Amino acid sequence: MNTPIKHVVIFKNDTITLTHHEIQGYWLYDKTQGMNLAMRAKTEQDAFIQAIMYYQKSYSEATKKFKDITKKVDSFLEQFRDDEQMRPENY
Repeated sequence: MNTPIKHVVIFKNDTITLTHHEIQGYWLYDKTQGMNLAMRAKTEQDAFIQAIMYYQKSYSEATKKFKDITKKVDSFLEQFRDDEQMRPENY
């Protein structure tokens, strides 16, 4: 019968757990995301770099989506502004 894979906990706080397995390397789990951010990394540093790269990509995608939806909302709201409101003396 196969024995379960034993990972040794290197670091753990409320949201992140870094573990190490002799053969499989370092794993970094993010509890808030419910997923591994790094798997089979060769070093602790590699695991954290993989996590940073993941978050950079996610942030970039979220920023782009935010800009796109802001542009759409502004365009939609523009339909309801009358010329009277747009005059500088009304600000």
